[in-house]
Amino acid sequence: MYSHKLYRFEKPILYNNVNTESLYGATIRPEKVAYIAPLGRRILAGSFLAAGERLLPRARIISPYFTDSNYVIVSNPAVFQAGDVLKVIGTPSSTPLEEAAAVLQGTAATFGTVVSVDAASRIQITTVIPDSVAVGNVFVLSVEEVSISYVATAATVKNVVEGLKAVFDGVWGRSDGRREIRADITVGGDGLIFTSFEPGEIFVVKGMVAQGIADSTGTLNIEVTQPVGALNITPVDGNGDYPIGTKIGTITDVPLGVIGNEYLLTDEDGIDYERSVSAYNKAAVFTKSLPYLDGAIVQQLPGLSFMPVYDRE
Repeated sequence: MYSHKLYRFEKPILYNNVNTESLYGATIRPEKVAYIAPLGRRILAGSFLAAGERLLPRARIISPYFTDSNYVIVSNPAVFQAGDVLKVIGTPSSTPLEEAAAVLQGTAATFGTVVSVDAASRIQITTVIPDSVAVGNVFVLSVEEVSISYVATAATVKNVVEGLKAVFDGVWGRSDGRREIRADITVGGDGLIFTSFEPGEIFVVKGMVAQGIADSTGTLNIEVTQPVGALNITPVDGNGDYPIGTKIGTITDVPLGVIGNEYLLTDEDGIDYERSVSAYNKAAVFTKSLPYLDGAIVQQLPGLSFMPVYDRE
């Protein structure tokens, strides 16, 4: 009944099953999880169970958001429902304590209200375009938390694009658990296109430039040009621009624990079923395997210990 034709290798969420505890469970109904084509309704491993028989509706922004846009691309759109009031929980520079205060003290600014989830059947595409290149610029990319870098040896975009691709191709895939992602040079040679091999899979690319010459530090424009399951929202007037890594979500939903396995609520014939799930409130958890984490979750679930690195080699 729950078989599916597509297979994805999932990184483990828990360090082991020793000294773990699962006090909470819930019946998750299909209407509580957004349909993201082509995989249907599914609960990602590493999602958090929230009180009220739903998944915790929080996410990271994975493509730059611009003031008053009705469209925001996030790391785990399926956890949201129409009517969710989104708050700005933290920016990339926020500390866990600041994130916890934003949620627990109710100081988070309002971001907007979810209208619907865009469930188009797509493969994610993220485009990276360097500019204003100077010799000596260090272009750094983080692809699913794996860092790659290239030092420009010529003041051309072509030099950086080819250099980053060569480094990525040499590094990616050497460790188990990395998503299947490829990098291609754009037709005009002015950027890189990162593409997931699996429809419906979401990945995160971030970047920065350092060590410029003659006040030129170069730039990196990173944008998800073909998203999976973005949120359509009614934004708050003048809510501002927000960079990749900004954390948004509701702040009144209480996390009960982390879900260790993936669950499908839609079978290969497109039929939806409710599922009973359990959540761990005590365990050692691989942080990089989670689709989302903030300081408030850490504070509210003191029985979970978070380990930042996972590498099976």
